[in-house]
Amino acid sequence: MRPTPHNAPPGFDWIETISAVNPAQSVLDLALRTAQNREAHLHVAQITPEIWRMTFIPPGASAPQPTPMLIDSFRERMPNAVMINDDGEVIAAQGSAFTTQIERNSFSLRFLDQDGRERLRDNPGDIDGLGRPFVLPLGFITDAAGAVTAVTQSFHLRQDEHFFGFGEKFTPLDKRGQRIVTWTQDAFGSTSERSHKNIPLLLSTRGYGLFLDTGARVTWDLGVTSCQSYTITAECESLTVYYIFGDTLSDLLYTYTEITGRAPLPPRWSFGLWLSGAGTYRDQASHEALIDGLEQHDIPADVLHVDTWWLRWRLYCDFQWDRAAFPDVEGFIAKLKARGLRLTLWEHPYMSIESDLFNFGSERGYFLTRPDTGQPYIIDYGLSLAPRPDGVIRTATPETSWNARVAIIDLTNEDAVRWFQELHRPILRMGADAFKTDFGEDIPRDAIFANGQTGATMHNLYPLLYNKAVYEVTEQEKGYGLVWSRSGTAGSQRYPVCWSGDPAADFDSLACTIRGGLSIGMSGVPFWSSDIGGYRGKPSPRLYVRWAQFGLFSSHSRMHGDSPREPWHYGTEALDIVRKYVKLRYTLLPYIYSAAVEATRTGVPVIRAMPLAFPDDPNCYDKDLQYMFGPSLLVAPIYDEGDERNVYLPAGEWINYWTGERYTGPLNLHVKAPLDTLPLFVRAGAAIPTAPNLKRVPEGDFEEIVWQVYSGGTAGDVLNE
Repeated sequence: MRPTPHNAPPGFDWIETISAVNPAQSVLDLALRTAQNREAHLHVAQITPEIWRMTFIPPGASAPQPTPMLIDSFRERMPNAVMINDDGEVIAAQGSAFTTQIERNSFSLRFLDQDGRERLRDNPGDIDGLGRPFVLPLGFITDAAGAVTAVTQSFHLRQDEHFFGFGEKFTPLDKRGQRIVTWTQDAFGSTSERSHKNIPLLLSTRGYGLFLDTGARVTWDLGVTSCQSYTITAECESLTVYYIFGDTLSDLLYTYTEITGRAPLPPRWSFGLWLSGAGTYRDQASHEALIDGLEQHDIPADVLHVDTWWLRWRLYCDFQWDRAAFPDVEGFIAKLKARGLRLTLWEHPYMSIESDLFNFGSERGYFLTRPDTGQPYIIDYGLSLAPRPDGVIRTATPETSWNARVAIIDLTNEDAVRWFQELHRPILRMGADAFKTDFGEDIPRDAIFANGQTGATMHNLYPLLYNKAVYEVTEQEKGYGLVWSRSGTAGSQRYPVCWSGDPAADFDSLACTIRGGLSIGMSGVPFWSSDIGGYRGKPSPRLYVRWAQFGLFSSHSRMHGDSPREPWHYGTEALDIVRKYVKLRYTLLPYIYSAAVEATRTGVPVIRAMPLAFPDDPNCYDKDLQYMFGPSLLVAPIYDEGDERNVYLPAGEWINYWTGERYTGPLNLHVKAPLDTLPLFVRAGAAIPTAPNLKRVPEGDFEEIVWQVYSGGTAGDVLNE
């Protein structure tokens, strides 16, 4: 018997040996003996040559059920047969490309490729000076009543290994040396580990990935406790892990999106500029003035977003226009359409207790319920805790808060989903083109769902169900699917588009937001945006310009904040610069659209982190404040008050977009960039499709394509229609 791990929590038990083997044709079923002489089970299956599934079931626990993160076609796929070899010491399950080896008498496992090279293993040799395991091995934690509350597993961390993924995390892109928590919450900014979009996916530069099929809270200790191991603790009673293999990070993304799905192509108009009334404009007249400002200041755009204010105060979200603020909704929408603009509206999946619909939904069981009373679970959340924004700083009371307390629509109840979708239909039929699906993070751990689960396992999954419901009703009514979502998890890429939440209007938040966009792109979500200028507070003209330069080189672009975000509010210089970059984006729309089509086929995002784009260059692992925009443009935003930065150019020939100057990489380049200049480089050999003189995104094909061809190199671009 091994010594107890030095940091084992109370109730911890772990796997010591294999006590029995049941080698079925396609699944290796192992009975395991724990340190406390109890029996657990491990099921091992090869799903495809590059995907293996392991399910660990502790003593007395139920087998985990597949989550909605998996696409139906993958969930229904039968395992491929494996060859079982058992020499009495090691049990080997040999697949077509990889082999799993598990030691019988001192439990440990590893994966080998066809050449016998080790891709991944656990690390039983990680012990302290007293011979105790330094990290938690495959095992589980029980409470005082003996119920399993968490599952643990640790793996060897190689000294040259780097980690990516985990969703929209605003910390440094390479997660080695960090402690990451997969638990969706309102991040209240972009400068902490907290995240609206948590994805239980780890991608390693050693050619493998781990995807945990669970909606429970997961803690990833990525070399914090030990420099030679990393530990996963999932707060669930049993766990399925998918092991994925590939030679590059893009290979791993391709394989991962076989499990959770690839993004469909958003409507073409969504790639135009979105303007938002946000926290500033709260009535019809002010939004119409915003529309007029686009024409007056020669700003191309395609979408006007009306935030919370289209609804009646404290009745969010019952899908009734506030006719006092918008007395002529029909005329307002008609004016928008006559200008060639689209309309999007704010929502969340909660129901104000002051709305008549709260009583309607309560009587029919449409809300999450409390475990003690069975009554609707009423919560305080962001809007019920904040005073209605009016420029006066004060503490909210229950009577003066932005919204009343709310109930949460139970989206595992099919009748509740239909009711929720029916609330959207009249608004879509009036002329709304899509919804901004805000919130979705406030699911209590003990809330009861109609499917019998609690918030402990549904918390992270709820945003997926929320965006699915709104995406589908939009698709039914409009012929295309689209949301503008804040929260999400694995599989959320099936319901594009998302944005980064509410960063503060400062340069630190800009830098961290860039990292968040690259992080979620390396987690299978290819279409992403942020609030140009930051959301909270008014940006300086300099910050506004720098954020616009970055935001307009994202897959989608929106100007939104709690104060005006139209460029004409930031002075003549800022207006001229931002107009230049908006028009450049519209010129590049064929190129952007081509990169979007590629994303739907491969899972590779539109903004590509340097390690993803250049997998053979270890110098890219820490370059998380620059990125590739599509296959041919290297973007290096200015993220501080200065007008200069260092840019890393990988191997090959690169061309300064503005000056035509050529450089040969690999090269660390110090770049001076006055306020009107975004450091932008083109890969030599690129042929970039552009469309001149666009004011709106065309409904059909681009009428005229002009190719910008850059000689040299071997790279090329193909316009995908």
